[in-house]
Amino acid sequence: MIKTQQATRGSRYNLDAGGSRLLWSRHQIIMMLRRFVREDRPVSVHYDDEDKVIVTRALGVDADLDRVYFEYGDHKANNAEMLRCKEVRFSIEDGSAKSLFSSPRIRDVLLEGKPVFQIQIPDRIVQADRRLHQRIKIPEVSAPVVVVNLPDGRKAEGRLADMSAGGIGVIGLAADLKVKPGTVIRNCLILLGDNERVVVDLEIRHGRVAMGGDGKLMHHVGFSLASRPKEFSDLLNAFTVEF
Repeated sequence: MIKTQQATRGSRYNLDAGGSRLLWSRHQIIMMLRRFVREDRPVSVHYDDEDKVIVTRALGVDADLDRVYFEYGDHKANNAEMLRCKEVRFSIEDGSAKSLFSSPRIRDVLLEGKPVFQIQIPDRIVQADRRLHQRIKIPEVSAPVVVVNLPDGRKAEGRLADMSAGGIGVIGLAADLKVKPGTVIRNCLILLGDNERVVVDLEIRHGRVAMGGDGKLMHHVGFSLASRPKEFSDLLNAFTVEF
């Protein structure tokens, strides 16, 4: 393990992880990827200059053929668009860190008769702190309402508790809400005053049930951004200046 800033010069992956650490032992990389397969960890695949994301899982690692296999996402159009990209980036939550790597080539193949996509085994993996962005707590008195579109078609409302350049925390969602890390929820709304709103795609990272001030149980859910519209950056800047 060595410091990233010293090791990434000239890297074809062009990963900038600041003070994070870099793993580039092939044996350790293969062992780590195989562990992700065994643990069935969600994998976020970012493409189109990281404006879009597909959540998938690694299916297997073939060290002899230099391949890692992944499931496709649920939407064929998104999968097709990802395949056309010259480079995609992968992010996997791993304890207190994120494992990050990228690939310049994705190929459509069959694995046991099932369509999947494959990449070469990465020659390096960056292990970055999960909290990469400063988090701003939002005072309850001025907190916007967040409307989350549930997979079953219902809508859930909560209060924006905190935000950063990488995601948001929402509190007040129903306690019986099924929270599955890795789920991407499209077209969620952050409601502002004067009928203004920010539309954003969110990926569930974690959730916990807590008791509110009224004694009722509620969910506190952490989301990462699956899209980062300009309006979100403007809102973050506004809260940064105000508080």
